[in-house]
Amino acid sequence: MFVGRAGEPMRGDALRLAFQRARIEVGLPQLRFHDLRHTGQTLAAEAGASLADLMRRLGHSSMVAAKRYLHATDSRDRQIADALSQLAANQPDDPDRPRSVIQR
Repeated sequence: MFVGRAGEPMRGDALRLAFQRARIEVGLPQLRFHDLRHTGQTLAAEAGASLADLMRRLGHSSMVAAKRYLHATDSRDRQIADALSQLAANQPDDPDRPRSVIQR
């Protein structure tokens, strides 16, 4: 999956050492390699990935493991609220449609 500078497979703990040097260089010595996976999945969830999408991306067979990436964020909550407002604004006036209990 990862190769060295000359294109050959990386040996031993070369990836760990490279990651350690990189995180220190960018000022994040506490960052763990697994944090990259968590961040990627959280961003995928914010972008609209479903639970099934997240499970497939990580190879999870259980929903429990994938659900940890679906935690709510302020930005995602705002996107949902905006989308709901857009849906409400675009609905034709249908006399058979139930009225909202909240009036503007």
